[in-house]
Amino acid sequence: MTFDGDYVTEGRDFPTIESAWERASDMGSRWFFYPFCFVTTASGATIKAAPEGMSQFEGRGVRTVANIFKQLAAFPEMQEVDADEFAVALQGMTL
Repeated sequence: MTFDGDYVTEGRDFPTIESAWERASDMGSRWFFYPFCFVTTASGATIKAAPEGMSQFEGRGVRTVANIFKQLAAFPEMQEVDADEFAVALQGMTL
């Protein structure tokens, strides 16, 4: 997922969450364009696992989380921040 909530889905039907994370770790330069990676249910509609510090998104709809990202990215103080700063700011967003 990008800062503004755009996202792509790659791969489905992993036997375990760990295997999905392993696949994600091999994404190469796509991490630059989509810095926030989540594991979703097989349907791709719900977040099943989130990166460290983002567990508040587990069990939430992907589109709901994308909207939260988009709302946060719209704040003027969020312009030019890096992924780590954005992740910290997400902690204050209400689900």
